[in-house]
Amino acid sequence: MDVAAGKRGIPPGDMRLRSRTGVAIFVAMVLLLCGIAWVVVGTSRRSPARQPGWTPLSHKVRIEVLNASTLPGAARVGTLLLRHAGLDVVQSRNAESSLRGLDRNRIAVRRGDTTGVGRIIEVLGGAEVIDAPDKNWLVDLTVILGRSFAPPPDRVRANQ
Repeated sequence: MDVAAGKRGIPPGDMRLRSRTGVAIFVAMVLLLCGIAWVVVGTSRRSPARQPGWTPLSHKVRIEVLNASTLPGAARVGTLLLRHAGLDVVQSRNAESSLRGLDRNRIAVRRGDTTGVGRIIEVLGGAEVIDAPDKNWLVDLTVILGRSFAPPPDRVRANQ
């Protein structure tokens, strides 16, 4: 029996558990710091030419992104691209079954204001724009990603 551990009233098995927990916490902290350093260094290496300089829009545009394609995770990729372009994506999810298999990307204008549509088209590589007014929606624009969703390669590289 460990004399020091016995004096403090801690059984020897508990000391080993505490030691392992401490090592695990230390390793987790080192990995976290390495991850942060990797992101910071990777960001600083990007050339300014690859990072588009988006001008601010006249006002905040709330957007939802729906995945109607067959590609899992397309809504998440579209969301990241649009957020990088300075757009406020408030929701992303799979589209309802009636929209599944949509060929082209589609932008539904919900509140009559088309601010941000041009930027979405530029970021996503093209889209059909339809007028689908609904004042009850909490978003200004609904972006529906179709099977042809393939963002321009320069936009994907700029977000990596």
